[in-house]
Amino acid sequence: MNNLFTISTACCLLELLIPVVTKFLTNQIGKENKMDQLLRKDLIAIKHQMGEISMVDEFAKYAKLQRQYNKLEAQLSTRVNKLMMSKMKLRLTFSYTLKFLNGIVIATLLYLYRYEPVAILPKDALWPIQGILSWPCHLENSVSLTMWFLISRLAISSTK
Repeated sequence: MNNLFTISTACCLLELLIPVVTKFLTNQIGKENKMDQLLRKDLIAIKHQMGEISMVDEFAKYAKLQRQYNKLEAQLSTRVNKLMMSKMKLRLTFSYTLKFLNGIVIATLLYLYRYEPVAILPKDALWPIQGILSWPCHLENSVSLTMWFLISRLAISSTK
């Protein structure tokens, strides 16, 4: 009974933690690679060179650096966009996979332990609503797994 309480509460809390876990995993997997860092350093170096050159006096050199800067910036932009798209796809995949697996665990628990109480309280502790909280389990002064999932889900969704 105590394990059922712990497992069912953990399953409900996992719904709250799925976005945090998926964000952490995708940030660890989809980190910026060395090529992107090199492109950023080159952009900074070219920008610095452009700042040192007078645009009026050395227009040809400045224009050449400007074209080089624009080319590198376009490359970096496409690489960053690809990285962001792959991160988003990975995040959605992780999120839906974890939600699906959690749903299977919850459905299995509800099917196997639907008549088991999660908690049995002292007599008349739940007096006005003891029949509702113990449904479908028929023990008096108990909270069934089904009702515990409903209560936990409501409590967790109100904290979001």
